[in-house]
Amino acid sequence: MDIEEIKHMLFHALTEESLEAKLDAAKSQQEVYGILQELDYFTLSMEEFQQGIKAMQNEAE
Repeated sequence: MDIEEIKHMLFHALTEESLEAKLDAAKSQQEVYGILQELDYFTLSMEEFQQGIKAMQNEAE
């Protein structure tokens, strides 16, 4: 999966309304990753998840 696909999946997962309260309460990337795994379509490995987060942070700067 390329970085654009990873970012796309992450964007949708991180904006999932059903998980909003849990995501707001998460205190680490590990917690966020665990919460996102509740979604059927979230299939990223931890490494892909971390790459995607880093890419999104770099774009935001």
